[in-house]
Amino acid sequence: MMLWKLFLLGFVFLAQETPVPLLHPVSPMPSFSVVSVRPSKPDEDGTHSATNTDSYHAERTTMKDVLAYAFGMGYDQELDGGPSWMRNERFDINGKLDAEEAVAIKTMSRDDREEKMRLMVQSLLKDRFHLTYHFEAREMPVYRLQIAKGGFKCPRDTASPPAIPDTSKPRFRWSAAPAPPPPPPGWHEPSPTEHKRMMASLHMHTKGWPWWLIATSLSHQPELNGKPVIDDTGLEGPYECDLQWSQEGSEGMNQYFFQAIQDQMGLKMTPSRGPVEVLVVDSIDHPSEN
Repeated sequence: MMLWKLFLLGFVFLAQETPVPLLHPVSPMPSFSVVSVRPSKPDEDGTHSATNTDSYHAERTTMKDVLAYAFGMGYDQELDGGPSWMRNERFDINGKLDAEEAVAIKTMSRDDREEKMRLMVQSLLKDRFHLTYHFEAREMPVYRLQIAKGGFKCPRDTASPPAIPDTSKPRFRWSAAPAPPPPPPGWHEPSPTEHKRMMASLHMHTKGWPWWLIATSLSHQPELNGKPVIDDTGLEGPYECDLQWSQEGSEGMNQYFFQAIQDQMGLKMTPSRGPVEVLVVDSIDHPSEN
């Protein structure tokens, strides 16, 4: 249940020590052999995205989320431009490799395989949504995740089994983050009242988590307003942290996020400025027919 709560907050991206460049196209660009794009049914709830060795699959996804995956974005401020429907209309998207490509991609490393799949989604966006874009380097507000005065308070955790199969830090943000468990039967999107109640008492216990995954979860809290986070801690390896907090605006009695991470973990988010690469959408159309 707690992991599902965390992913309701969008914990699907990976923190980095420095702002990382977005994934640029290559020549020649790889592409799926079969692609299907359909508007999502309006009466369905929830979103789901996944990649296998031979396919890409996304249900009820927005173009904002597809762009984030295709170009390796980690934060909202790395995307600019585009029409409003790009952020609120939802689609079901499937891309499949041919048999020869599927065999070849299985021999690649995790990160090389992930890069190729993302590039194929870029091709899909260009072919079916007629996406045009450009990159810009901008100086903008960021947060720096740092160790607070008094030192880091989470003990190293070398005894627990790993929380995810591959604990090595991936090249691309979100590529090795654990998927949320499937919702239980009868699950539905929480109402505003239910969501407020959930945000009143949040808990993160990082038993068996590598540091980069802990930083991931901290770096995408709503209180940060989508600003990029630069990890200055220098920490590596697994740590067991226990954090309890309440989201601002809820009716919770726990500490709010910034104070909670300082008092309970010995960390702080320091406002700063830094260079960030931004994808600027020049134009994007509704998808062409299958």
